[in-house]
Amino acid sequence: MSKKRSIATEKSNARRAAERAAAIRKEQEAKERRRRTLTVTVVVLVVLTVLLGIGYAVQSSRDTTGQVATPPDGVVEKYAFPFGDPTAPVKVAVYEDFMCPFCGQFEAVSKDMLERYVDQGDVEVRYHVISFLDGSSNTDYSTRAANAAGVVLDTTGPEAAKKFHDLLYANQPEEGSDGLSDDQLIEFAVEAGAQESDVRQPIEDLKFEQWVKNATEESSKQDVATTPTVMVDGESVDFETLDDLLASTTDAIESALNN
Repeated sequence: MSKKRSIATEKSNARRAAERAAAIRKEQEAKERRRRTLTVTVVVLVVLTVLLGIGYAVQSSRDTTGQVATPPDGVVEKYAFPFGDPTAPVKVAVYEDFMCPFCGQFEAVSKDMLERYVDQGDVEVRYHVISFLDGSSNTDYSTRAANAAGVVLDTTGPEAAKKFHDLLYANQPEEGSDGLSDDQLIEFAVEAGAQESDVRQPIEDLKFEQWVKNATEESSKQDVATTPTVMVDGESVDFETLDDLLASTTDAIESALNN
């Protein structure tokens, strides 16, 4: 009887020992899993930190807004293309982006009206060409087109720059497309009166890229949040539709002339 109890006790002790060993192994395995998970998490966090640091450094290196830039010859107010008599009593500022379809529509409906006031000597139009919509093309078309306009102004003068401006809107690419190629920009520059030998290199090299960036930043400081934005003698013209904008711009010019 004593021997049977002894065997039973040994079996019981062995079973409990096996259970304790299994519990210990389970706990060790759980600790090892937690250790591996922690290690992987730390590695991932380190990698993400490095990648974010690289991304920030790259972005910082690209963001040159505010750096000194030489403007094209012939600009007024540092960033505007002039059209009309500089002594005209009323100044109309038009903020636009060559990729903006609404800017193209406004140009189409306002062109005759603005040219009539300019021809009468009543208005000087100042085109502030900016690059809000670089992200709407795969080629930074807004910046490339604004740079090209600056090149034409710089090399050939305001009359050619106005013709170039009108040609770009008459041949405006769709928003979201690649935009016009450099060769097409050069072709229109020559059609506007420039010499290809004068404009090809600065158009291809984006000579006035920094100036365009600064013009865009400056427009934001002037509370320009959308294109087109029209100001008559420094006062923004409110509108809901393009017809409203045309009518309100005309009314604002008439009001300014009669004051």
